[in-house]
Amino acid sequence: MPKKITVVIPSAGRAALLQHVLDGLRTQTFNDFEVLLVLKPGDVETINVVEQFNKYLDIQVHFQKHPGFMRAVNEGIDAATGDLILFLDDDAVPKPNCIAEHISTYEHNDVSGVSGNVIPTSLVDGVLKPYENCSDIVSIYEEPKFLRKIGRIFWNKPLEGQENFLAYISKAGYSKKNIDLFHQEKSDSLLCMGANTSVLTSALSNYRIPTSFLKRGIANEQVVGWNLWKKGHSMVFNSKAVVYHIQHGETLSRFLDISNIFQATIENELLFYYLLPMEKKVSVMHRVVSLMYNSLVHLKKIKKNGKYELSILRAILVGNLIGIKWIISRKIGGSYIPSYDSFYQ
Repeated sequence: MPKKITVVIPSAGRAALLQHVLDGLRTQTFNDFEVLLVLKPGDVETINVVEQFNKYLDIQVHFQKHPGFMRAVNEGIDAATGDLILFLDDDAVPKPNCIAEHISTYEHNDVSGVSGNVIPTSLVDGVLKPYENCSDIVSIYEEPKFLRKIGRIFWNKPLEGQENFLAYISKAGYSKKNIDLFHQEKSDSLLCMGANTSVLTSALSNYRIPTSFLKRGIANEQVVGWNLWKKGHSMVFNSKAVVYHIQHGETLSRFLDISNIFQATIENELLFYYLLPMEKKVSVMHRVVSLMYNSLVHLKKIKKNGKYELSILRAILVGNLIGIKWIISRKIGGSYIPSYDSFYQ
């Protein structure tokens, strides 16, 4: 059982939202933890909020040395002093028993990482209004059950060993969720969402999240989870460990407009090419089938969503072109993964 807990919260100038997160931490049933805020230098408004909560919480502030969301997460890992790190977003308000549920999962299970549920929530006149029947972990727009079964054979087939995981990586190299396992209280899983995930510090020893293609954080939890899984660590999804995710039209790493969804889609496509030289269980055949299926789905939606779907299709193409460039680069000069910033211009 972990003895010291560090709650790591990267934050980017969103003091008004962060104060709700700190208030949620103030009311935890388990209160023996420290809070490590990773802030951009000069964020005076957030510092003012921190001063209001210093009398309730043990808060440490780390000013980010290098720009970028994933670098902020890595700096938080480096600066954390606990033997358990709980990652929260600055718009994810923990329920009073959230930390207690994370810790209890480590007591009776040989696990190295725990994910909790993330419930979308509106903020009305300063009051949280959760959408209790929804979750950010699984989409409410999932395919029909018969199509899910077919998909798990042809285009969403899990890597061997992850067949009974809630969050898994498919043989086509995509981050996926098994919605049929979601309603279990606890289930094996890769890490689900950084808005509500804890990991033993010892499991992260000598490991940091790659930033060459994970700039905006898409599927970064599954990348971490895959690395832990390959080292023999187990992870669990605990549905009772809950945070309320305030809906406000942006995330820590990007505004939700077409341009940034385009970039996020590229990042999602690149997961396959990141895994390809290291994971023998990913399959080019499944990748091709998955690309064909996903492209058809987006083509079907063009009449309804127009520019959005065309942007997604273009991003899928660009992401795979970058991935092929990585393959060529590896064949010529080794394992280096080049930056993809030039494709964003």
